[in-house]
This record gives sequence, structure tokens and C-alpha cells, in this order.
Amino acid sequence: MSIVTRFISLLRSPFQSGTIYCVLFICLMAYIGVVLNDYYHKQEKQSAELQLTQYEYQLNSKLDQLGHLLYAIDAFLPATSTQSLFHQVAHSQLSNSELPISLEVYHDITKAQVSQVERLYQQRGSFDFRVQIPESLAADNHFFTIVNAAPLSEYGHTLGESTATKPAFSHHLYASQTLQALSWRNSDKWSLLLPRPQEFELQTAIGLSFELSLLLEGLFSQVYQNTKQHVRVIVEERAVFNSDWQNNFNLATLSPKVTRDVDFYGQTLTLQLYTKKQLSSNLLVSRQLIIIGFVIVASICGVLVWLQLKALASRNQTINNLVIERTASLDQANQKVLRESDKRLQALQQQVVAERKYKSLFLNSREGLFVLNHRGQIIEANPAFKRLLIDENKPLDGTALEDYILDDEVKALWQQVVADKQQHKELDWLARSEQHGTIWLRQSGHWLHHPDAVLYEGRITDITQDKLFNEQLKYKARHDSLTDLLNRLAFLKLVDEARESIGKTFILLYIDLDRFKLINDTLGHLAGDKLLVEFAGRMQLLLGSFADIARLGGDEFAVLFDLQRLERPLEGILEDMLSEIRKPFTYKQHTHSVSGSIGVRTFTTPCTNVKAEKLLHDADIAMYEAKKRGKNAFHIYTRDIACQAARKIEIERALQDINLDLELSLNFQPIFCQRGKALKGFEALLRWQSPSLGFVSPAEFIPIAEECAKITMLGQWVFTKAMAFMTQHSGSNIFMSVNVSPLQLQSPQFMAWLTQQFTHSALNPEQFKIELTESAMMATEDNLVEPLEVLHEQGFGIYIDDFGTGYSSLARLNHLPVDGLKIDRAFIEGIESGEKPRQLIEAICAIAKSFNLVVTAEGIEQSEQLDVLVKLHCQQTQGYYMSRPLNKDDASSLCAQRRLAIVS
Repeated sequence: MSIVTRFISLLRSPFQSGTIYCVLFICLMAYIGVVLNDYYHKQEKQSAELQLTQYEYQLNSKLDQLGHLLYAIDAFLPATSTQSLFHQVAHSQLSNSELPISLEVYHDITKAQVSQVERLYQQRGSFDFRVQIPESLAADNHFFTIVNAAPLSEYGHTLGESTATKPAFSHHLYASQTLQALSWRNSDKWSLLLPRPQEFELQTAIGLSFELSLLLEGLFSQVYQNTKQHVRVIVEERAVFNSDWQNNFNLATLSPKVTRDVDFYGQTLTLQLYTKKQLSSNLLVSRQLIIIGFVIVASICGVLVWLQLKALASRNQTINNLVIERTASLDQANQKVLRESDKRLQALQQQVVAERKYKSLFLNSREGLFVLNHRGQIIEANPAFKRLLIDENKPLDGTALEDYILDDEVKALWQQVVADKQQHKELDWLARSEQHGTIWLRQSGHWLHHPDAVLYEGRITDITQDKLFNEQLKYKARHDSLTDLLNRLAFLKLVDEARESIGKTFILLYIDLDRFKLINDTLGHLAGDKLLVEFAGRMQLLLGSFADIARLGGDEFAVLFDLQRLERPLEGILEDMLSEIRKPFTYKQHTHSVSGSIGVRTFTTPCTNVKAEKLLHDADIAMYEAKKRGKNAFHIYTRDIACQAARKIEIERALQDINLDLELSLNFQPIFCQRGKALKGFEALLRWQSPSLGFVSPAEFIPIAEECAKITMLGQWVFTKAMAFMTQHSGSNIFMSVNVSPLQLQSPQFMAWLTQQFTHSALNPEQFKIELTESAMMATEDNLVEPLEVLHEQGFGIYIDDFGTGYSSLARLNHLPVDGLKIDRAFIEGIESGEKPRQLIEAICAIAKSFNLVVTAEGIEQSEQLDVLVKLHCQQTQGYYMSRPLNKDDASSLCAQRRLAIVS
């Protein structure tokens, strides 16, 4: 087939020919749009060129005006002019200028000529004239320096300023004898220069200085308001002016419509123009969008015509296809009727089978299944339901389900469910069973709304055992497993409930069994558990009728009761409790006994400002106060013991964060002999100045340090400082007494540390005396004998401090490695006038002499006391009468005085 034949057959087809015509029409519309766009683009560019030419003319006019002004000034000024003439000419020529302009005279110099110029102008009267050399100046660079300026406001401000230029610039300026523009580096300042005859054999030029941005702003600042256009001026790739000073359009990112270079006396200024169309974001004024819209509308019209032709061509084909489809659909309908008939037959058969299965499940289910009518009456129930609630032989006879519900709240809820026919969640209720008495049931079900009736299908399950198990769990969660008393958590909830009541007074007791740990450790935990159970039983018999009792843990118990319920005084009840605790208990045919300490905390309700834990803690504090007072007693909480406890906590907390070298210090109490005249040694006394607590007495913080395991650290610090003092005064032949806690001597680490310190030191242990209080030594005598013997063998002296205040027996002194006694200040008071104190001191001195011990009397405050002690043969004395405790410097001075006395 030829190409012509194929083309003719193609044109005969309406669909194919319409497609060709549509494509050709769209191409024609697109071509017309391109031509229009190109035409309007050229028109816009030509208009912009004309506008930019006008701006260029305005700029050139302004620049020419500046050039003429400079030529005029140059003509008025002679080759050599006075300062006054220079300023008169500048004032007459520049006063009418709208632009801030200054007239300046420059010298073109090099770096080597700087000192010459400075001396020249200083000799001419400018005493503070200095040339400001530009930064980063190359070796061959010239720079122009301002040597004169007008008006007078610019004279002192700009004199000596310089800007660097290349040699080519200077050569061109003086060779051409024409105007040249000069840009000052790192500034918006520009100068228009004109060469002048040499002055002082230096190249000289006169010039007008101004800010180029201000000149351009005066010309183009109103461009956008007048024409909706923007102008940018670029010099050496730097924008010196932008009419869009607020940077609303970010012109730096846009391409200018037209650009023009302007010669600015040797410098090139590039003018860039941005048209209104570039700056406008209005789509309606975009020429391209209008042209494209026109092309699209025309193309859509062409497509619609093509679609109409296509619809006419396909209408005949649609009619033929419709006839074929109708015939096929009739055949499919017949086949569908046959399949539906088979499905209905199968559904009826499955329904019969399902009803049989449901009947079997209903009768044989272990759960109670039932059906109610719209009034909530039982109309059908399976055997399991009857076994739970109804006698199996008894007819249902319209019995209502609510007749078996014993809980009034659940019964009211169920009546509402029946009345509203509303769905519900699972219900747990106590039921009245004709066979089992009462049982717990769990009910679930739903309402069925049939066209002819409303029925309720439900089931019930026996949950009696689950309920009993849950109650047991709740009971165990609130009670102690050993004593069956309330546990701590449940007791605190009771206290919280009591706090919220109104107008009542409650008593909170905190009980701790004394010596329980001894029985628990020696007889075993079984014996301890038996004691706790028997104690709990006794408290239940004594207090159970009016109080709540709890075991808090270990051997600690708590009691809470209302004061108004007491039939006798509180003190009597507390004494009865202590008496019950003291009663012996039997374990393995042996009787054992303990005592108790009771803390009492009273509070009046409502008590909203103190939490339950705080009330219990207050009672605990009172209990510990009873223990401190000898145990087997009770103590009532007061604010004083609370403050003492808080003070103790503060001291313990401060000890944890203590800075030893900044907060601790040592004082040295001198010890004398020979009637208090000869220095024998010192006693090291520890002092603590806490930043938060102030001065803290050793009697207050030493016991707390022993409790919180800080005593070893403090002891090591004291020995370190005492050894440092003794090393400094090693030639003074004195000794140092250091107070030591029994806990330090019982610590292997401290003993090893102390031995190591003297092993690596030039000091002799015989220069140190270790002091222990009599009561502490005797309380832990068995544990102290071995470490004291070790220290004694090494050479340390062992002294009993505060002798006579404890309970030591004289027989024990014979077994302890003791070298001396210190008589407590309590025995010193009154010896100057009383016979009995003197006899007591005399007896102590006799005892010490019999055991070959050194006697030291402390607390001497009067000369009469010293005289009596000397007569009683007391070897060493110590007290405020001889010397108060001294700081390190004063103690060193005393040692120096002793050495001078020995030498003299």
C-alpha cells in the first residue's frame, strides 16, 4: 500500500483524523504564545534600558557637578595658600552643597617619608600630627595622607588619615593631570583627587571627600516609591548602594533586568536595574501566565471538540455491545437463581445441625445457662444453673432472677438493667442458694431483641473459692505473717485515717524490745520468733479491745488508740505494757526475759500539717530517748528531744562532708611540773569550726563520730598534726598527750596506720601519751587489753583520763598497762578549803604511788589549789591558772621560752 493510500484511509477515520487536527491546533497555539512572549520581552527590556539611561544621566550629572566644584576650588586656591584662605574658600564653595563634603589636601608619600612629614607639620604648628599608616602595607605601596581638611569640624578628626594606593595610580594621577576617584579601604569614604604643585618637595593633591552611599541615596532613594523599581550600584564586586535598604526583595539573589557600567573618574560603577515585574509576586500580571493560560484554554477547546467526535464515533459501537451484554446477563441471572436455591437448602440443613449442637451444649455445660423474658423471669435454665440455685425437681414457675440476689446494691443495679434493657458488664454478687446456702456468682449475658420478643441470655459461674482466696490475699497484704498483727503499710493507713478525723486526740506508741538481739543471736531465730509471737499475744490481750497494734519490722512494734476510749490513765497502761514485756517466756524448758522501751507521741485531729511517717518517726525518737535513760521505760515526745535529734543529724551530715584541714584545728594545753613552773608537755585538744554549725564542742561531736564511723579518720588527723608539731620541736624534750577513743584501738587499720607512722618518722613513741577515759576503758576492757599492751610495748604511755568518775576497780589497774592517772576537775574544786576533797585527792595519789603511776591534776584555776596539790605529791599539773589551751604559734613560742630558760 502506497503512502498516499494510507494517508487517505487515515483521514477517513473520524477518531484518527480528529486526533491529528487536535495535535496540530495545540502546536499552533503554542507557537503563537512563544512569539507573543518574545515580543513583550523585548519591549520590557527596551523600556528598562531607557529608564537605566535616565538614571545614568542623573549620576553623571552629579559626578560632573562634583568635578566642576573641585576645579573651581583649585582655581581659587593659589599654589601656596594660608590656612585661613583655605578654610574661607572651602566654606564659600561647600556651604550650599546638599551632600556632606569635606575639602582635603593630601601628600603622596611612601613609608620611608612618614617621619619627614610628621616633623614638617609638627614644626608648622600641628604638634599632635601623626601619620596613620594603613595596615598590611606592601613595601612598594604609596599612600595618600590627609595634611589639611575643611570645614574645621573635620580638621582634627581626619588629619593624618591615610589610605594605600598602588604606584600605578599615583603615576596616572600626576601624569594625566586629570580628576581621579580614590576609594578608602574598609570604609564607605571616597575622594575625588586633582593634582597640585609640589609642596615641600612632596607630591600634593587636593580633593573632595564624601560618602558615595549618601550621594547615591540622594539620587535613587525614591526610585521604588515613584516607579516600583529598585537600583543597585556595584563597585569592585561590592554593593555600595541598594535602594531596597530593608532587603525586602533580597536583590542579591535576583538577576538584574539591565546592567550599565559608568566611569567614575577612573573607577567603574555598575548600575543594576530591577523592574516592577521582577519584584512583583502577583500572578495575574505575569505575561507568561496569561499567554500560557490562553494556550491552555484554546487547547482544551480543541480537546473538547475531539472528544465530541470520538463520542459520536463510539455511539454505534456502544449500542451493539449493549445488546450482547443484555443477552449474557440474562444467562447469568438464570445460573445465579440455581446457585441461591442450593445455598438455601444447605443453610437449612446447617441450621438443624446447629440447633442440635446448641441443645447439647446447653444441657451438658458446666456453667449455669439461663434465659429470661422481658420482665427478668427465668423461662429456661440448664441443669448446671439449677444445681447452683434451684432444686432440680422444682419447676421454674416464672421465678425472677433478682429473688436470689442478696446484695441490695447489685439487686438495684440489676433491676435498672431489666427496666432499661441495657447491656452490662460482668456482675459479681452473693446469691441465696436453695441447695448450698450462700455462694458467690459471676454473671454475664446480653439482651436479644427479636421482632416478637425481647429475651436475655446469660450464664453464671461459681466464684466462691476465688472470692475466699482474694480475701485471704488482702488479709495477708495488711498483716504480718509471723505475729498476725497489722504490717507497717496498713498501720500507716490507719494513722492517716486518724489524722483526717475531727476533734479527737490519739496516742501513738513506738515499742522496741531491749536485749532482743542478744536472744536472737545466742538462742537462734526460732527463739526470737517465739518471743515475738508471745509478745504480740500479750499485747492483743492487753490492748486489743481498744487499740490497733502493728509490727513494723524486727523487734519494733507500734500501737494507735483514741485517748477518749481509755478507761484509766495512760501512764497506768504504759506501766502494764512494760510489766507484760518483762514477764519471762519459756524456750526449751528455760525461761528468758527482755524489757521494752516505749516512745509516746500524742496528736490532736485534724492533723494535716504532719504526715503519718513523721508522727511515727517522732515516736521513734521518743523511744530512743527512753533507751538512753536506762531502757525499760517510756518517754513522751517533746520538741526538745526532736531538736536534739535534728541537731545530731545535722552534725552527722556535716561530718560526712567535713574538710579536715579547713574546719579542724588543734589547741595545745600545757602540762607543767615543779609547782607549775616547768613545761613538761602538751595535751592535744581537737576543735571544730563548722561553716554551717559554727563551733561544735568535742563532747557533742565525738560520740556522733564514733557512731557514724568517722572517729578513725579524726584520730588519724589529730595524730598527724600532733606529730608534725612534735617534729618541729623535737629538741624541746617534751611529750604530747592525745585522747583516743576505744573504737580507734579496736580498729586493726588504725593500729597498723599508727605503727607505720612512727616507723617512718624520727619521733620516738615514748614522746606520746595516749589518754582514755576511765568509763570507756572499763566498759570495753576485755577488747582493749591486747591493743594497749601492743602500744605500751612500742613505748607509748597509757593514761586513764577523768579518773574517779567511772566505776573501775582497783584490781583491774594491776592488769592494765597503765602509766598514769589524770584526776578529773570535779575533784579539784574545793580542795583549797574543804577537808573531804583534799582527803580524796590524797587517797588517789596514794593509790597511784602504790601502783607506781604518774598523777596529773587538771582543771587548776587558783594558786591555793596548786599549793595543796604540790603538798599531796601530785607530779604534773594542768589548768587555766598556769595556761589556757594555746594555738600552734603560741605553743611554739612557749617551747622557745623553755629552751631559752634551759640554756640560761
